[in-house]
Amino acid sequence: MRTSGMVRLCAGALLGALAVAGPAGAAPSPEAQWTAYKLRFIQTEGRLADDSAKGVSHSEGQGYAMLLAVFAGDRPTFDKLWSWTRINLEIRGDGLAAWRWLPDDQPHAKDRNNATDGDLLMAWALAEAAQRWKDPGYRDQAAVIARAIFAHATYPAIFGTALAPGVDGFGPRDGKDGPVVNLSYWVFPAFPALARVAPELDWSGLRESGVALLDSAKFGPRALPSDWISLKGGPQPAEAYPKRFGYDVVRAPLYLAWGVPAEKERLRQLVEAWTGGSEAPPPVVDIVSGAPKGVFGDKGYRAVAAYARCVAEGAPFPEDLREVDLDRYYPATLQMLVLAAMRQTNSGSGSSGC
Repeated sequence: MRTSGMVRLCAGALLGALAVAGPAGAAPSPEAQWTAYKLRFIQTEGRLADDSAKGVSHSEGQGYAMLLAVFAGDRPTFDKLWSWTRINLEIRGDGLAAWRWLPDDQPHAKDRNNATDGDLLMAWALAEAAQRWKDPGYRDQAAVIARAIFAHATYPAIFGTALAPGVDGFGPRDGKDGPVVNLSYWVFPAFPALARVAPELDWSGLRESGVALLDSAKFGPRALPSDWISLKGGPQPAEAYPKRFGYDVVRAPLYLAWGVPAEKERLRQLVEAWTGGSEAPPPVVDIVSGAPKGVFGDKGYRAVAAYARCVAEGAPFPEDLREVDLDRYYPATLQMLVLAAMRQTNSGSGSSGC
């Protein structure tokens, strides 16, 4: 198995070569960026390793990597990622995946609870793979996960169908302010693809509930959602988590911009409340006071804010954000997703123009 240091050197060398070979000032091609991303984060056996967290793997990371592999047209890597996931995470027996795999633990997946966003991402990737490569097996596997999500990780709430972040630990009896939800688990761009493979499920209702939650979860002087939201007595910041617009909910502007193109005004309001209209690195925000509690300094987070501004307001997407910074898994992955979203929307009807 390659060490993260060796992978870093390989990716750095590759990007350096691309910079020399490519036109002056031009970002590497999508194919080159995907190759560098693979070298940096994906192990040879098909496991995406988060090197900022002791090499841990999550269902979320596997889902993101599978999705990026489909968008890159890289079926061999997709199959390795899905094979590793099925063997190591699809161990619950209910169609959902264990959320975390630690290389130093025995067993590696001690906590078998799921993470519903990871399940959604994997199902979305499989649905996209089924369409791209005309493989009904992928379609069937996507449908199994989609049906398991609705069977085990949804419930009726005051704003519609809610997504439980996990089957266990987030219900009305699991904490003093339960149930608890996370707005970033509404992966809006996944829903149309999943409606193709499991059309009997209420994907439009799930989309509407996410938009309704966004409308209701406007907390504090800046009217922003928190990472974790209690639904007990109406949406409010969850007590057991930091009350901040932080590293979970930062994905919500990306998913809203990518997946709900009719909601530009909602997106504009969200981005304005978050960034104040500035193009500076966006802040981590304390929900209670409205004060910044640090900044999202990595290029991946800046790319999310810039893409959301572009979709909502037509603001130009900065050229420097088209070259992916591969320093850390999470912001690098968000930046790769932003660039994939822009390629998708620009190639289809309703182009965002970004």
